[in-house]
Amino acid sequence: MSITATKGAAPKAASGTSTGELNLGPYYIQYLPGNHYVLDVNGNNTAKGTEVIGYTVNLPETGNQQWLFVPAGPQAPGWWYLQTLMGTEYVMTLQPHATTGAGPVVMQPKALGDLDTQLWSLLATEVPGYWYIQSKYGASNSQTPVVIGLTSDTSAASAVANPLSFTGFAAQAWGFKPVYW
Repeated sequence: MSITATKGAAPKAASGTSTGELNLGPYYIQYLPGNHYVLDVNGNNTAKGTEVIGYTVNLPETGNQQWLFVPAGPQAPGWWYLQTLMGTEYVMTLQPHATTGAGPVVMQPKALGDLDTQLWSLLATEVPGYWYIQSKYGASNSQTPVVIGLTSDTSAASAVANPLSFTGFAAQAWGFKPVYW
């Protein structure tokens, strides 16, 4: 018998977008502390500028809580747009015209001129499996990273981007749970 022979049918591939071995989603982006809220486009609203909040997982599942990592491409390697399955193709954006790099997180159309406020990368936390979601805004080795957190550990708390807290890191830590689980 060949070492490649298998019994029964091959397992079904996971849904989502993949690049080689990298699965780009969809994911629930789940908050580490307390109630483990997920990032949610408030009210499943498709309007430009809609706030991103933390909310309990909707059952049945809804696209406003399911996120894809969309590569930025050659203009910003290693950075990603975060886009929901709502069908608008809007992406998670640090509130436009935030002067300090801190502020609310909203949904906006992709715009090449707004790369710094629309692109995100992941930084490891001290808890395995949880990550900081870093904004490209002001990203440099000489500045504290701006990362996403919630204003509180309550339902419908606003998602905000603030400088990374080295003492309260858990309030800015996120896990990524595949939607198909």
